[in-house]
Amino acid sequence: MQTLSTEQRTFFETAVSTYQADLAADTSAQAYLTSRGLSPADAATWRLGVVRRPLVGHESYAGRLALPYLTPAGVVNLRFRCIQPHNCKTVVLWVDEKGKEHNCVKYLSIDGMESNLFNVLDLKKESPYIGVTEGELDAMTLSLCGIPAVGVPGVENWQDHFGRCLADFDLVYSFTDGDKAGKAFGRFLAREAKARPVRVPRGQDINSIYQEKGADGVRALIAG
Repeated sequence: MQTLSTEQRTFFETAVSTYQADLAADTSAQAYLTSRGLSPADAATWRLGVVRRPLVGHESYAGRLALPYLTPAGVVNLRFRCIQPHNCKTVVLWVDEKGKEHNCVKYLSIDGMESNLFNVLDLKKESPYIGVTEGELDAMTLSLCGIPAVGVPGVENWQDHFGRCLADFDLVYSFTDGDKAGKAFGRFLAREAKARPVRVPRGQDINSIYQEKGADGVRALIAG
């Protein structure tokens, strides 16, 4: 596990505070969060922000949603999500000298930083079970629905110690997207964390179910 210096921790705290303040004055970013079912109070809980005044080294994240990785010791990492109203996979940002097209990347991580579990504060909640999602927004959504949850920043970023973090729970649920990639991620979590896959309807994810059916609709996925 990566150990942060005092300077790194201070920088992360400054970044999060700056981007939180930027979000408070950014109606378009606020509208995006509202469209995903996240209120201003929810944004404050997870200290979400938007990068309008990027700190040094964060220039390439301008305009993106800032997702802090909060722990009892403070902020240990950040990721940045595109919130533009487009399909990132089809948007070409630039073409290199060899003619290769480079598309918008939905999530960007900080170079040189190891991956972390998102929403680890939920690991401290009194619960016999915990949910695991691929991504931060679904983890926040589960937590809002009363289901403790952590998010993995992409299956390729899984670390061996993540499984140990989940070992104290009687039951681990994997809440993956209702598509081919989601099923593959569910199989991966079954191997790595002995997770029980939760069936999500095709073409949906936890956040879309929350928007459509509310917290009761999400909790119904594991009822019975």
